[in-house]
Formats: sequence, structure tokens, C-alpha cells
Amino acid sequence: MNTGLFLGARPAQERGEAALVGVPFDGTASYRPGSRFGPMAIREGSHSLETFGPYLDRDLTNMDYIDLGDLDVAPGSVERMIEGVAEVVAEIHDREMRPILLGGEHTISIGAVMKMVEYYPDLVVLQLDAHADYRDEYLGESISHATTMRRVTDFISPDRLYRLGVRSGTRDEFIKTGIELPLDHEGGVLDVDRLLKSIPRNAPLYMTLDLDVFDPSLMSGVGNPEPNGLTYREFIHLVHGLIWHKLVGFDVVELAPQYDPSGESAIVAATAVRDLMLCMM
Repeated sequence: MNTGLFLGARPAQERGEAALVGVPFDGTASYRPGSRFGPMAIREGSHSLETFGPYLDRDLTNMDYIDLGDLDVAPGSVERMIEGVAEVVAEIHDREMRPILLGGEHTISIGAVMKMVEYYPDLVVLQLDAHADYRDEYLGESISHATTMRRVTDFISPDRLYRLGVRSGTRDEFIKTGIELPLDHEGGVLDVDRLLKSIPRNAPLYMTLDLDVFDPSLMSGVGNPEPNGLTYREFIHLVHGLIWHKLVGFDVVELAPQYDPSGESAIVAATAVRDLMLCMM
């Protein structure tokens, strides 16, 4: 039954181990806007799924989680949106749950990390993304989808930020992030095993999944598609490794469903949310 909530979620008034919240904001989109429709599309796509994840042999029926609905965000104010995200993350933490944010554009991660690091001073962040998002400013603005991860390092040290799938950015961004150039034509940016070995298992981990990390053949419904991306097989390989880490929250961002009339991108996004939730069990 389609309740308007994410797959199997309980309503906001109840309690759980994790809480989902949508952040329908795309105020800094510079190419193809529309990720504000992402949270609704992810929830809709989730109703085509089973709660059971066969690749992990885990079932969401064994996890209590609630859906808080969408955050009420002002369309043109990225600063107010970030404050709102920080406030709802604090509310979720105060209720002894872990946050799961459905975007919306990538800037929502700034508010989440800003608040999470208060609770977890040794927080590490894993960025899955086609783009470095490491500019100090973009189009004259210091807060933008193109500066998100640079702003994240205002709250954590750069050596606590890990990346997978980055294959687009300025030369300066690649130099500052330490990504080796030239990139391997077979996708050396997608070395999942090396990444998993580099992340300390005992550290609290927040993950941000920008859906354009996936190849456009799998995920066309994003604002900035980039060729030679992650396959879902590679993503599942990563998820298998993450079950040994302390995943304290995550976000899934940049779904712009109107660019994929088939609805397949929304279903893939919802599946990724489910599989990451299974890592929290």
C-alpha cells in the first residue's frame, strides 16, 4: 500500500532507530534544476521494492524507522535551508535515532555534517559523487552545490573526507583533493576495496550519496550526469564493506526525476536508500 511514506516507514509521531526526512531544495542548481522533486520520487519509487535485501540477506522489517515527511524550506535561501537541516538532525539525534536525508541538492549535506560533528567529534565523511564539489566559491557564492564538500571541510579536517567516483572537476579541485591524474580510463576512481581499507572502522561514518556517481545508463535522472560512473554491482560491493563500519547517518541527493520519464532512476535511488539502511542494522 502506498502511504506516502518511504517503504515500510512508520509515521512521524512514532519512534524508531532511524528517521527519514526529505529536503526539497534546489536553489543553487546551475544546469538542470528539479532535485526538489527528489524526495517525493524516492518515496514513490520505494513502493516498487521489497523490504528484504537479498545481497545483504537483511530485511527492513527487523528495523524500526520513521518518516518525518519533508522539511519546510524557503525556495531561495540556502542558508535558511542549511539551518533547517541542522535543526531536524538535532531533533532526530535527541530522539535517539539516526538521520537519513532525501534530497534535494547536495548543499543539504552541509547542514547535516555541521550538526553531526557536534555529536561525533571524530566523524568521517564518505562522498560518493561524480564531481569533486570542492571549489571555494562558484558563481560568486561560497555555498553552492559546487562548493559543498569544501564547506564540509569547514567542520571536519580534509583528511577525514573520503571519496569514491569523482571524475569531474577543475584541475585545481583535483590537485587539492589529491586525486591522481590522469584518471585510469577503466575507472580507477572506483577502487572500492582500496577505499574500504582506508576508512577507519571504529570511526563514526556519515555518507553522502550524490546519485550522479552512478553511470547515466543507470541513473539518467540527475542534474549533472557524467559518463563512466558506478554500476549498481560496484555499489553493492561497497555496501557489503560498509556493514563493518559505524554508519551513523547518510543522505541521498540530486535525483531530478523529470529527466527520466521511465521512473527507473527513482527506483534505483530508493533501492540505494534501502540498501544503506540495511547497513545500519
